[in-house]
Amino acid sequence: MRRRKLKLGKPELSAQIEQEYRQQKDARLKTRLLCVKLAAMGEKSGEEIAEICGCSRASVFAWIKAFRDGGFDGLLSRQKPGPQEGELRGLPANVAEELQRGVQTGRWATAQAVRQWLQTHHRIARPYITVWQWLKKLGGVLRVPRPSHPGADEQAAQLFKKELGERLEALGLPQGTRVRVWVMDEARFGLHTETRRVWITKGVRPIIKRQTRYEWDYLYGALEVVEGRAEFLHLPTVNLECNQLFLEHLRASDPKAEHVVIADQAGFHLRPGDPRVPKGVHVLSLPAYSPELNPCEQVWDVLKDGEGFANALFESIDKLRQGLLPGLRRFWEDASLVLSLVGRPWLHDQANSSAKI
Repeated sequence: MRRRKLKLGKPELSAQIEQEYRQQKDARLKTRLLCVKLAAMGEKSGEEIAEICGCSRASVFAWIKAFRDGGFDGLLSRQKPGPQEGELRGLPANVAEELQRGVQTGRWATAQAVRQWLQTHHRIARPYITVWQWLKKLGGVLRVPRPSHPGADEQAAQLFKKELGERLEALGLPQGTRVRVWVMDEARFGLHTETRRVWITKGVRPIIKRQTRYEWDYLYGALEVVEGRAEFLHLPTVNLECNQLFLEHLRASDPKAEHVVIADQAGFHLRPGDPRVPKGVHVLSLPAYSPELNPCEQVWDVLKDGEGFANALFESIDKLRQGLLPGLRRFWEDASLVLSLVGRPWLHDQANSSAKI
């Protein structure tokens, strides 16, 4: 049976195809160009072109059609094999959409929980690795959520950030007064060993000695927002009297300045207007259940991870305080470390803008 020769009908394109062929570096695309060039010359049949190019006859006709319809762009556009980015092979569109919403809202803690959800609600059974790959394709990553109290008021928190500058000005401090704006908090440290991860050779399981002793110490701390100062005070407990002592400690750090102290509404914190607040100190209360607004909360994790404290054993509270000293010294000596914690735009910018008062 005689095979009919292919005629692309555009022999004048042979020179252009040849030029494109020489410039092309992708071997697969060079094959397409060779196929179309041979068809344009009109000297070979489809079977002969397929044999020369090392492809199927169907591919020859598909590429010729792509060139006729879209020129070089249509011929050389090539999608990667397999599902495209974000596509979940074997998963119905409605289930994929529900899975994506779940990932965006943090609905599941593990890939195994997603597997169980697919089996229970959609009768879809897939291996763990498949479900894990689906979660990654949807942009999912494992992250530890920030805890939030059920009574937290997000609107009140946003309002506080927006109005901080106005609240500072409402204190009515005289023009030219030196003002220090502090964020304050306190934390409990005990003779319990703070267990932390360590660097160790792969395949070796680290072991540390750990003690459990119910003796406690309380560390009060404050970070200054504008210049990056830090003040700390060890006290045996938390109550209104200790809070007053710490405010007096801040006042004594710069007696000629007015001190604005931003703190949470714990029951052992003095409130604005309380007569026990030292002269020269002004308290601003954060919205209830809003620890994320207080950068001083981050100090305690830095200290517990520090050298000389993490995984250490302390015989007494005095030894405990000595173990905390190197970490505290970092905050005293490095203002950039303090400013890295308090440098949130809503806090740092508004505190600086209030310096004119």
